[in-house]
Amino acid sequence: MGRRRDKMELVIPSDFRFLGAVDAAVQDLARELSCAPRWINDFSAALIEACSNAIEHGNRLSKDKVVRVIISLNGQEIVARVYDQGDGFDFNKYLFTTSPPDPLSERGRGILIMKAFTDRLKYSTDPGGGTCLELVKNCDQTAPSPDDDQG
Repeated sequence: MGRRRDKMELVIPSDFRFLGAVDAAVQDLARELSCAPRWINDFSAALIEACSNAIEHGNRLSKDKVVRVIISLNGQEIVARVYDQGDGFDFNKYLFTTSPPDPLSERGRGILIMKAFTDRLKYSTDPGGGTCLELVKNCDQTAPSPDDDQG
């Protein structure tokens, strides 16, 4: 029997109020894999961070731009692609930095968060303009849920 493939696309305005819709969508879709709740929450946190960055840094909070999110299930893997309509940036500078962010700064931790909660993170320039961020996570169905840690 072939591997199951599901796909969902969301287009949200460049407005932080719509991040809850992204969270709800990934929560519902990831449940189809019967993943551990902690795993789903970690991936959702990374995806919300990616969308927040697309809104703020990519689209510069421009109300006439949108963020497109495509979430796919492929076997035991979930892939999310986040597209902004901005001018792009030097993502290699941030992906391959070895220096930690300033501990007193409220900024600069987004990529570290996304890397910590995913198995693979990849930026690319979207041929239609803007930036695409791909987040990939393999579903760990055997991971303990937070309730399993009590005891």
